[in-house]
Amino acid sequence: MTVLEGYWPAVAGEPALGNVNGRRPMRVAWLGTPMDTGSVTYIATQLLERLPDHGFEIDCYSPSVEELVPTRLRQQPGLRFFFQPLRYQAGRWYSRTKLGGFIVGQSERAAAQGILAERIRREHARRPYDCIYQMSQLELFALRALRRSLPPLVLHPHTHAAGELRWLQRERQIPALSNNPRRDLAVRTMMRTRAEIQSRDINLARLVVAPSARFADHLAQDYAFPRNRIAVVPNPIDLTRHILRSSSSRPPGPPRTLLFISRISVRKGVEMVVRLSHRLADEGTPAQIHVIGDHSAWSDYRPILRDLHPATATYHGYIPSPRLASLYQEADAVIQPSRFEPFGLTMGEALATGVPVVASSEVGAIEGVDPSVGRVFPDGDDAAFFRAVRDLLEETARPERRRQLAQTARSEAERLFSPEASTAKLAHALRHIPALNAVPNQARIVSPEAWR
Repeated sequence: MTVLEGYWPAVAGEPALGNVNGRRPMRVAWLGTPMDTGSVTYIATQLLERLPDHGFEIDCYSPSVEELVPTRLRQQPGLRFFFQPLRYQAGRWYSRTKLGGFIVGQSERAAAQGILAERIRREHARRPYDCIYQMSQLELFALRALRRSLPPLVLHPHTHAAGELRWLQRERQIPALSNNPRRDLAVRTMMRTRAEIQSRDINLARLVVAPSARFADHLAQDYAFPRNRIAVVPNPIDLTRHILRSSSSRPPGPPRTLLFISRISVRKGVEMVVRLSHRLADEGTPAQIHVIGDHSAWSDYRPILRDLHPATATYHGYIPSPRLASLYQEADAVIQPSRFEPFGLTMGEALATGVPVVASSEVGAIEGVDPSVGRVFPDGDDAAFFRAVRDLLEETARPERRRQLAQTARSEAERLFSPEASTAKLAHALRHIPALNAVPNQARIVSPEAWR
């Protein structure tokens, strides 16, 4: 049995669960919090909105409060919600720093999920579920202890600690970052611990859902998980929130506008953007890079941005999602030189707006995109990065070509990242979980040496 773009072929004699053609709905216990704010929580919202139409009955167990979940979801037939509020609060002694808040928040989430896991066990005993679907994280927490009395586990991660740890190790010698050795050691220790836990817990899953084939390969290699138990389901992009720009949104004249929207942290290629700003200035390319984003709780690459060339780049900090949608309208291209990127929502959002993108070969969202609007350069190759950006800017300077690329970009977003297409792929994978019974797990833990 093989995986092809996240689909399994039909298996003779195996019932397909959740089939809308006269069969009972597939019952799913969903762990996660769907919200409209963006990122992973908004991905969950778009999938949950549509899964009931594919023959699913979903109980959503959320470590949050009711008010955070969109009203339309709470009122939607086929969805039922159970909430367990977190006690974590901003502005307390434990949340004065981002790292401290992250660690305490994770502990609080684990405690809340322990209560939810017990509730899932009771509901499953009363009326069985076909699977538990955990959104975003790989750690099982209380689910691990209760696994013998629970249905099959499905994990849907959007990154993994082994990948983060690998780049923390490789980039630790960047001069601008070597300013707090104790903190850096604490972060690496935390990531190493998480990677060990994740490599243990992932092998209890019946199925793993990954947003790209590249990330699926990383998971299989780093955590010794069978590749043919990983379904590839690209993240959905809201095509109504990100609309095709009009030809008058941005005049084609100089200076040209490049957007780099990202966390300013490890493995995002921040240092490559800095070097690109100097190359653009040296070559006299009339372009301006707008760097947008905040640092993460445990990785801060903002000191590197002090070396941005002032004539070709500006750092704006965090900008909320509604404003980002309008910035896409004014851009000539979006760049993403990540050294490790399981997906990259900014790539899909840019294409939906009609903006072509330049991305490294490690960016998951660039897979399968028409090369005319998805320019790929080899990971870490500064010269190839500059050439891809320069060539794209030269093409988009011609109005007719610019309009052609905008139409192609939008078509690619509709083809690859529409919520309907992503939900259909996820539904197909979940319905055929019984076919995975014959594929054994490889219950072994990878040594942390492999991640170095």
